[in-house]
Amino acid sequence: MSTHSHEPRRPDEPGHSPEPHEPRSAASADQAGDAQAPTDSAGQAWAGRDLKPNPFSGDTGLADAALLEAMTQVAQAPLDPAAHQQVVRALSGTRLYAPIVPMALDQEVGENGLMADNSSEMAMVRLQAEDGRECTPGFSGIPPLTAWHSDARPVPIESERLVLGAIEAESQLVVLDPGAESSFLLRRPAMFAFVQSQPWTPSWADAEVAGRLRAIAESFPWLARIGVSPGSNSVHLGGPELGITLGVESEVAPEEVRRFQEAVAGDEDLVAKIDSLAIRLVEV
Repeated sequence: MSTHSHEPRRPDEPGHSPEPHEPRSAASADQAGDAQAPTDSAGQAWAGRDLKPNPFSGDTGLADAALLEAMTQVAQAPLDPAAHQQVVRALSGTRLYAPIVPMALDQEVGENGLMADNSSEMAMVRLQAEDGRECTPGFSGIPPLTAWHSDARPVPIESERLVLGAIEAESQLVVLDPGAESSFLLRRPAMFAFVQSQPWTPSWADAEVAGRLRAIAESFPWLARIGVSPGSNSVHLGGPELGITLGVESEVAPEEVRRFQEAVAGDEDLVAKIDSLAIRLVEV
């Protein structure tokens, strides 16, 4: 919040008023008007402000029923791609809560030898995924947020704004209700599709992904077959998104596997659709 100050004006002499041929300047007229107009604590006039309605008025703080149901379905059937897609659809247009926590700016050791905060500010929480990437948390309601962090302040925000803010902050993951049984990890491809209102399919269930991988495999004679699957049985919570199984008839040099990885990484369409992957070799 900023404050504004003005140079003090010398009052008119007692009994003096401007003569008819001495019109008051526009500036002095405005100043007189400002002096009479009601202002806020920073000296800013209330007049002319456009007070927009609160989009969250009447909010109960509870989770959207459709979103919570979709997240629960994924927790019960984590390898069902339709359940994953339903979470993203249910997320559209819903209110989430971003957690804000106090962060110390200045500390000193008091007389009792304990560290004390002289000043602090509220900061958006950022988490770190198991692979080291930054992850933005969002909560479907206030109860799961306070259960996760009792000191966190819930700030209501549209789901689209939270995900877009995560992208702008170069966060490649958004986790919904971390720590809850129905927690769900929104990965980079899903995030980009969501903010662009485009359909999304998990890479491990995407026919186009499987087709492009088969096309790449044809360039490697040592590859007898290739298969795709979820990266883990808890793919909705973390770990690699996509599992690629390479069937080989004999031992393959690490350099060949690396060439295959580079070929996948060089396909822009695959990079856009796959968040992360793990490769496994099996003998056939």
